[in-house]
Amino acid sequence: MRIKSLIWVLLACFLGAFFALGISPLAHLVPWKFEQKLSHLFSLERHDKICHGTLESRVILAKLTGRFHSLYPKDSDFSIDVFVVQDDRVNAYATLGGVIFLHSALLEQAQSPEEVAGVLAHEIAHVSNRHILEGSLVHILTIEGIKIMLSGQPSASSNLARYFLDMNFTKRQEVQADQEGLKRLKQAQISNSGIKDFFKRMEQNNFAAEFLSEHPSNKARIEMASKIGDYDTRSIINQDEWKILQNFCK
Repeated sequence: MRIKSLIWVLLACFLGAFFALGISPLAHLVPWKFEQKLSHLFSLERHDKICHGTLESRVILAKLTGRFHSLYPKDSDFSIDVFVVQDDRVNAYATLGGVIFLHSALLEQAQSPEEVAGVLAHEIAHVSNRHILEGSLVHILTIEGIKIMLSGQPSASSNLARYFLDMNFTKRQEVQADQEGLKRLKQAQISNSGIKDFFKRMEQNNFAAEFLSEHPSNKARIEMASKIGDYDTRSIINQDEWKILQNFCK
């Protein structure tokens, strides 16, 4: 038993180190359908606090999301599903299979649809760059991940799912998502002033710890957005639609 345990530890260390250094190009070779199967396997698209909203609010959310998804040819290679969840933390995050969870507190405290668009564009950039799969594979091939999978307990699947949901991205991945998210806003003719306002307010209200744990500083992100310069913009949704969207969980 000791020899087997030692072998597993050495294997986990080797694979963890290998994938941590070289997973990025390999993750893009994994078919999207396989990542979606992983998402369904661990029920990552399910959440006990999902708000179903009204038909009208769901249509508005799809309208907003559709504005900056399907902008590039590569966007057809992956799908996006945005779910609003009842949560008083200002946050949003992407999981396997293009599933994005948007907290109700973020919607309610946002000052404009452009703020929400900026956050979702960032999360879509994580999905398009396969950052979630990269991190998931690295986590699976670590000692802790292998322990969970080999535990033989009925709760192993749910434990591994929570493991993925608690995963943080690296600084490199966050910078890449910021840069590509801003480019996506520009391509969609959505003003990035909203996301700059969001960063400023999050810092002033001390919400940064939830949403910006592994991100560049607020100042760096605002400067990054400012360097893009002026470009033509157009509204995403009207004020009536915005009010309906903000009350998605009410």
